[in-house]
Formats: sequence, structure tokens, C-alpha cells
Amino acid sequence: MQQTEKYWNLINRIVLAAIAVMAVVGVVLAFAPKVQQMQTYQNTRDTLQQRIEVALVAEKELKDKQQRFLTDPVYVERVAHAVGYAHKDEIIYHFPEETGERNF
Repeated sequence: MQQTEKYWNLINRIVLAAIAVMAVVGVVLAFAPKVQQMQTYQNTRDTLQQRIEVALVAEKELKDKQQRFLTDPVYVERVAHAVGYAHKDEIIYHFPEETGERNF
């Protein structure tokens, strides 16, 4: 009788261990897609945060330029010359860039 009890106890322990393993595997399989989805969302959030930071830097640069246009006449003149404007009696020469090839 004792021998049979030992076998039943062993069988019960093995069955309980198998049930526990199956429960753990079930929980892991149930939450694995959600964990992967959360990682995807975090990567998207990080990418968008970087784009926001780039946009904020660009906005600050534009605001600085706007302020300089309002307060710095030398800057305005330099920018006007850079885009091709000139004073009334000035002549602007444009030279083509050299490509390194010579046609003789």
C-alpha cells in the first residue's frame, strides 16, 4: 500500500509540475505579442521625439533669423547679396563653378 501511495504522489507531483509549466508557457505566449507591440510603439515614439527635437531646433533657427532681419541691417544686406540683390549702382558677377574638366 505504501508503494502505491508513493507512485501516486510521484504522479501527482509530475502532473502538477506539467500543469505549472503549461500555465507559464501559456502566459508567456499570451503576452509575447503585446511586449513586441509595446517595443514597436516605443521605437515609434523615440523616432517621433527625435523628429520633434529637429523641428524645434529648426524653429529656433528660423525665429533667430527672423529677429535678425528685424534688428540687424548688415545681416539683411548680406542675405540680399547672397540671393542676388544689389545696390542701385552695383554690378554682380556670377562665375560658373569649375568641374575639373577642361574643354580645349
